[in-house]
Amino acid sequence: MTEARARGLHGCWWQNAGGGGMSEGRPRPENYYEARGFSVYYLANAVFNIVSSSGAYLRGIEDILGDMRVLTLMRPFHRYTNLHHFIREISVDIMTEEVANIDPDHRFLREFLRIFTVPFPEEALQDEDSFWDFASESGRFHDALDELADEVFHVLFGDVAFLQKFNRLCADYIEMAGFGDELKTRRGTLKRVAIPVWARRAIFYRDKGECRACKRSLAALINRLETERYDHVVPLACFGANDITNLQLLCEPCNLKKSAAEEPVSRLYQRAIPS
Repeated sequence: MTEARARGLHGCWWQNAGGGGMSEGRPRPENYYEARGFSVYYLANAVFNIVSSSGAYLRGIEDILGDMRVLTLMRPFHRYTNLHHFIREISVDIMTEEVANIDPDHRFLREFLRIFTVPFPEEALQDEDSFWDFASESGRFHDALDELADEVFHVLFGDVAFLQKFNRLCADYIEMAGFGDELKTRRGTLKRVAIPVWARRAIFYRDKGECRACKRSLAALINRLETERYDHVVPLACFGANDITNLQLLCEPCNLKKSAAEEPVSRLYQRAIPS
């Protein structure tokens, strides 16, 4: 990672989380994201492959999750999730390869800047240092990255098997962390915290009100959102994170059976069109 990139990117993303909205003059309705159609499935596939074959990308992953950046993984329940952060960094690497390789056309990056209405001077694309100087000063650029990360997040959030792999990767870094003691137990695992109502609702709707393990419908059984039914896929005891991507809905018997063990999640999903 160049010094220019470190100056222009790291340390900025959380300051802009949730910013942006739709194109200038068109405020985004609450609880909606805008599908802009910028290579979202290409980026989702790249993130999926990097997580699924993490051993081949350890150096790049270390730049995103290693050292003090692991403190991001240890934060309890932010709407700008650990996966948002990871998607953002991978997307930046892919989009700016053109600048690093001095590609005169910069087609992929130009398309991103155009679709997300990021104004830029032509000289910003002359070389890598010029680009990261521009990026460090452009609030709209960082807002656009957050909007892109959120769109890709919604593609991946329904794949709980992928989320388990991602959270296992995060857990490895949390386990190795030598700081953040105020967030840890004496064993070094993260402390259990109350799961926010917004997180429980999101998981209930994502899992369609069913126990992910036995597929029993909980819609008629749950009159209120009960914390104990919202299970950490990678348990806190196994250095799992307090992150919405690390939760699944279980019925009480399946939750008790799983306890603090890490088990493969169900790969069965409801069909969009019933048979």
